[in-house]
Amino acid sequence: MNRILSKSLVAAGLSAGLVLAGCGSDAGNGNGTTGTTDTTGTDTGGTTDTAGGGGGSDSTGGGSDTTDADTTDTAVDPCSKCADNQNCVDDGAGGKKCEDKKPPCGGPCATGEICDTVTDKCVAPTCQLPDAAALTGNKNINKVSKLALLDDKTGCDLDDDGVPNNVLGKIVGLYAQVNDTISGAVKDGSIVILLAPQEFKTDGTEFTCDLLLGDIDPSTKDCDATAAGACKYTVAESSYNQLFAGTGKCPALVTFDPVTVKDGKLKAGGDKQNFDLNLPVVGINLKLRISRAQLSGDQSDATTWKDTTKGMLCGVISEDDLNAAIDAVPDELLAETGFDKATIKGLISSLLKSDIDTDGDGTNDAISVGLSLETFNAEVTGFTAAK
Repeated sequence: MNRILSKSLVAAGLSAGLVLAGCGSDAGNGNGTTGTTDTTGTDTGGTTDTAGGGGGSDSTGGGSDTTDADTTDTAVDPCSKCADNQNCVDDGAGGKKCEDKKPPCGGPCATGEICDTVTDKCVAPTCQLPDAAALTGNKNINKVSKLALLDDKTGCDLDDDGVPNNVLGKIVGLYAQVNDTISGAVKDGSIVILLAPQEFKTDGTEFTCDLLLGDIDPSTKDCDATAAGACKYTVAESSYNQLFAGTGKCPALVTFDPVTVKDGKLKAGGDKQNFDLNLPVVGINLKLRISRAQLSGDQSDATTWKDTTKGMLCGVISEDDLNAAIDAVPDELLAETGFDKATIKGLISSLLKSDIDTDGDGTNDAISVGLSLETFNAEVTGFTAAK
C-alpha cells in the first residue's frame, strides 16, 4: 500500500507519476462461454455443434465449424505514439491525436524582449537587471549546500500552538527516496539556491536578503556543489522580476524582509515571502509555490556570513497552489496510469490534510512544509550565460 500511495504522490506533482498496471486490453470471446451465436457452420447431418469456432453454439444444427476464427481485440492508445515534443489532445471526433507542443510566446523572443507567460507575448522590460558587480562584489552571498524535506514530526511552529507543522513531510514516510533525489540535485548543480544579503549585520539590525536561483559557473563544471569552495556560481536572470511595472533596477522575485542576526541566530521572512521551489523527483522538476516562507539557522561568524547550520526553511502551500501543481503535470505522464487529475487531487487531499488557516476564516486551507538546510559562503561570477 505504501508503494502505491507514494506513486500517487509522484503523479500529483508532489512526486512524479502514479504508475500502475493499466491500459488493459479486450481479450475477445475465445473461452467458449461468452461467444456469439455461430450461424456459419456447415450442417453435416443435423447434429449440434457445441465446440465450433468462436466458442458459441451452432444454431443451424450443423456439424463442425471450420471458418470462424477467434481474434483478440486490443485497443491502441494514440497517446502512446506521441513524441516528447507533442501533447495528446482531442481530435474533435471523440478520439485523441498527437499535436506538437507550442512554445511559450511562439518561440524565442527578439533580443531585448522577454516572454510574458501570462499574456503569452514577447515584451520589452521597463526595468534593468542589477549590475553584475553587485553580485560579484557581495562577499556575504551564501549557497545552499544541503537541502532535505523533514519528516512530518519536525518543522516550524507556523500556527503558534507549540507544535511543529509539516504536513508535506508525510511524503518522506511514503517515498523515502525523495531526499536522495534532492541531495543529488544539490550536489550536481541541478538545484542552485543562493542567498544574497544587503548590508549584512550581526547586531540585530534588520536587513534584506534576496533568494536567487543559479547555476554552476562553466569554469568549475563537474565540481561537487556540496563542498565549500569547490565551485563558482552564476545567477539566473529569471531570479528577477523583469516584468516589474516600473523603471530602475528589477527587484528579485523573492526577498526575505526583514532578516536579523543576533547572538549567532539568523531569522528571516514572514507573511509576505512567496517563492517557487523546484524539487526534482523521479526525473521531473516539480514546481511547488511556498508562501509565508520563514528562514532560520545558526550563523558562526561575528562580522561576515560564512555559513549556516541547523537551518530550516518553512512555509505553507495553499490548496489552490497544490491543485495548480497537479494540473501542471503533463497529461502524457498520466497516459499509462488508471487515474485522471481529478482522482489524483482526491487522493492527495485525503493524504495531505490542510493544517493551516491562511485567511483567518476558521477553516484550514493550506498544508505546512518544512525543509532542513545548510549553507556556505560562495563566489558568484555574474549572470548565467544565455543558452
